[in-house]
Amino acid sequence: MLDNLKVQILRKIATEGYATATDIVKELGLSWGAAQWHLFWLENNGYIKSANINGTTIYILNCANVLRKLEAVEKAVTKQIK
Repeated sequence: MLDNLKVQILRKIATEGYATATDIVKELGLSWGAAQWHLFWLENNGYIKSANINGTTIYILNCANVLRKLEAVEKAVTKQIK
């Protein structure tokens, strides 16, 4: 299930166009292992794809439809918090 951290990761990737695990660690203050786990989950559930560019793994959105899904999830998460 998407949680707030996964939504934040998707938002970063959507905003920047791509992200590395290091980018996620630095921006969200996660441990390396936590960032890897969330990226693994997002990739296995079809939200993102990974590509190796000159020895660096980057993560990109899997499809344009993810932004619409992301907005719906953010609304649902916001309702749960309130």
